[in-house]
Amino acid sequence: MKKNILLFILMLFLCGVVFLMQGIHISSFKTPYFSLENLYFKLEKKFILRLESLHINTSRQTDSSTEELETFFQNANYIKIFFKELIFDKISYENNMFTLTYFGDKFTLDSDYVTLIATFDGAKTKVDELLLKDFDFRFNGDIDIDVSKQNFDLNGSISSFDINANISARLNKRILDFEISDARAASIDDFMDSLAKNIDLDEEIKKWIHVYIKAKNYEIYSFKGSIDTRSKKINRLDGLAHASDASLFLSPSLKPILFKSIDIKLANDNLNFTLNEPSFGGKSLEGSKVAITNITRENSHIIVDLGSNEISLDDAKPILTKYDIDLGLLGSSAPTTTTLRLDIRLKPFDVRADGNFAFNTKSPLRIGEASFYSTILDLDLNGTVLNFKKANLSSDFLDIDFVGELDLSSDKGTLDTHIKRLDLEGNLLNIKNIKTTAKLDLAKDFELSIDDFDFVGNFSGKKRLSINNLSKVIQYSPLLSELNATAGSFKLDGDDFTNFGGAFELFFNFGLKDQNQNPYNHDIFTFLVAKEGFNLTSRSGNILAKNSKTGKLEVFVNNIIIPINQQAASKESKTNITYIGKNSSLSLSDFNRTLNFKAFRADFGEGLDFTGDYGNGQLNVVLKPNYLKINGTNLPDTSINDFLGGKFISHGGFDIKLEGRDFKDFTANINAKDTYFLGLKAQQNLLAFLDSIPSLIIFKVNDFTKKGFEAKTAQAQLKRQGDLLQIDALAIKGSNADIYGTGGINTDNKDIKMQLELHLLKTASSVIANIPIINHILLGENQAASTLIEVSGTYDDPKYTSTVAVDILSTPFNIIKNTLSLPANLFK
Repeated sequence: MKKNILLFILMLFLCGVVFLMQGIHISSFKTPYFSLENLYFKLEKKFILRLESLHINTSRQTDSSTEELETFFQNANYIKIFFKELIFDKISYENNMFTLTYFGDKFTLDSDYVTLIATFDGAKTKVDELLLKDFDFRFNGDIDIDVSKQNFDLNGSISSFDINANISARLNKRILDFEISDARAASIDDFMDSLAKNIDLDEEIKKWIHVYIKAKNYEIYSFKGSIDTRSKKINRLDGLAHASDASLFLSPSLKPILFKSIDIKLANDNLNFTLNEPSFGGKSLEGSKVAITNITRENSHIIVDLGSNEISLDDAKPILTKYDIDLGLLGSSAPTTTTLRLDIRLKPFDVRADGNFAFNTKSPLRIGEASFYSTILDLDLNGTVLNFKKANLSSDFLDIDFVGELDLSSDKGTLDTHIKRLDLEGNLLNIKNIKTTAKLDLAKDFELSIDDFDFVGNFSGKKRLSINNLSKVIQYSPLLSELNATAGSFKLDGDDFTNFGGAFELFFNFGLKDQNQNPYNHDIFTFLVAKEGFNLTSRSGNILAKNSKTGKLEVFVNNIIIPINQQAASKESKTNITYIGKNSSLSLSDFNRTLNFKAFRADFGEGLDFTGDYGNGQLNVVLKPNYLKINGTNLPDTSINDFLGGKFISHGGFDIKLEGRDFKDFTANINAKDTYFLGLKAQQNLLAFLDSIPSLIIFKVNDFTKKGFEAKTAQAQLKRQGDLLQIDALAIKGSNADIYGTGGINTDNKDIKMQLELHLLKTASSVIANIPIINHILLGENQAASTLIEVSGTYDDPKYTSTVAVDILSTPFNIIKNTLSLPANLFK
């Protein structure tokens, strides 16, 4: 039985061999798994297999040229051993199709991924053409295949996307080790697109290699690597390359960084670009470089290092802004010593910027639209923190040093500030050598606040400044100090610091009063500032101020009583102010008197230059340190009565010239005409004295009327030194009598000591003058009767004495002679 079975098997085998030797032809065959057409299979020492069409109902597992090539070389030796001829016109899968031909040791493969034409020559395989279509990779050279070890060695030349190079490679158990050398290319764009697709290279890394960094000519000295062809895992990549005429585009909207050439090094999964002779906008960036870390692994970073001694903050800001890093309103066109590192993490995307910007020479610096300059800047950028290690902000009115930090993530910061100088126009502020703390809030339109001054300012967009408590800054404001300001508030609004307006409420203690003698110590003011000048208006209407064409501040006052004293007025004012008054008065604190004017003008600069208008008369007062000058012309009786504090004269006009160091050291000339001296205590006592002595009744003339003593003219020369007021000459001429005098008054104890000569002119002396001899004895050479009167006591209660007999018998003409012999220009 067993023999019969063996014989049957042998017969079947022999029949099969006979059939194979004769050849088997199947026109078509179809199963659920595959279908074929025109199959021919024959055995002639080796098999002959021809197939017109074969379709397999499944997807092919290979999806890259390297994987398909690996599969072929693993099976190529078997084809060589078992087949004499192998022709597949068309083999298709659901996702792939290829043709395969082997005849006479020549092998041809054409698929979606690979085109191969090769010749088996013993152990070697000579490749006439190898095209890896997904890489546009063409190879010419020799391939050694070791089937037992499942590897092959490849040596030859390649071309891929316009890259021509030499190559050596080994594929061993799906691990491909390769080295490319002596490669040259005008562009690597297409190659990088293909490489990134086949090795799962991050799209952003790919862009940094050939999109953001562009070059015209590439030289690849060597490029080595090891790749798992199945998993596409890159085990190792190393390389050296050089490119010329290169550019780095950090953003499409930015001008590129240009460099003469670039050296590229790939090692340890890091790609380093050394930039040779880089420049940005014509400014050197020597020492700059770019690196890509972890190209094929996780946690990939792009590192951009920029360095320069020529670029400015304005140059760097657009680069930082591209990565959402904002230096705020800080800007400068000055060259800085700059180091800047951009660390760009790809997944998840994040950018960290670190750097330093520094200069130590006087350079322009901007905050928003406001232009300043700075003598030093040492600014660190640490991620989201701006660290002002050293900084200065200066202008014609400002000099500030500051240090501190600004957190860009919260847009808040704190600066320790040393205000060395802050002088605002009009002496509004004058701060020197003050240390304080300022807070920044960029989220609120660049808000700057200083708690020590209760100050808040917004410098971006619409400009806003406020001081809620002016008492904190009054000590630093010469203007507010001179106004004796005590409290208030201040607000400013404007599109810029050239055109703005605002309002402030001010409490002050300048001694101002209204015409009803009520204190004027509080008001609300509005103001406008423009290039053309400055305007300020009070709500009460009492004060209006503006800049004159000369730049001086003019303050218009209405219905106001202004206090003034020599000590304050003669000081050199810190403000350059002119007061222009209307229906206003001056309160003379030194004399407790008030002078009323229709109008006046008071210039405060080196001292006081005052001009008051009385209608037809005018008063000018100049007060400076150690200098006093008063000129009065045609002053009305009201001005004299105002100064004396009562009604002591009536009618007439007065001229005065006074000059000296102050009101206790001066000389003065006073002229009056057509006036009456009213109800003076001295006058009343003199009349009582004349009534009490019968011999003097002749001197009680009509000039002493109910209106007072009538004076056609009056002249006086005065001199004061300390408390002594010396009357060097006094001459009062009436219709019928004259009064001449000299003497002095102590202004401290009010003592008075004077000699008066009462000179009877027309009425009595005209009668006596007709009597010969007698007229000469009594009247003297000038034909006038006179008497001497001694004045003592105080000027509040003067006493009078006279030696009548002596007066009649020998009239002493010393006083009148002294008076009349005074220089003519004494009363000019």
